[in-house]
Amino acid sequence: MSDTKDSTNKRPLDTTHMQEKLKGDNFPQDWEGFLDDDIRNFFDNLLNETGQKKSEIIRKANLSRTYGYQLMEGRRRGKRDYYLLIALAMSLDLKTTQRMLSVTQCGALHPLIKRDAAVIFAINHGYDSAKTYDFMCSLGLTPLDDGADSE
Repeated sequence: MSDTKDSTNKRPLDTTHMQEKLKGDNFPQDWEGFLDDDIRNFFDNLLNETGQKKSEIIRKANLSRTYGYQLMEGRRRGKRDYYLLIALAMSLDLKTTQRMLSVTQCGALHPLIKRDAAVIFAINHGYDSAKTYDFMCSLGLTPLDDGADSE
């Protein structure tokens, strides 16, 4: 594997490798393995990769137009549920959803928490927002916030 910085040969993010670096005497300053915490860049790259449009995602996530754009551009920080609705609307896989939650500083989904486990199940099975809502209600869990009170 080459050490060039183009996207086709980029080294995958490696938590174990970073854990080892953090055991050293100095904090790694310009290490390229850190996650990019720029929300706008994250969503722009994701939309470019998937060929989706912000307006379509915001509509599918049932978020208000203005608030949805503010979330995806990083101008506002939203509740974790809003980002999960965006993930469902974008049909993201679990790994990408977890990365999005990290970038947005919302905390990862944990499979031992029943509500999180239901969301993980929904993501793994390709559920959309509506099917996830029905699924969570059928389990007696609080469904993801639909964004009705956002803005």
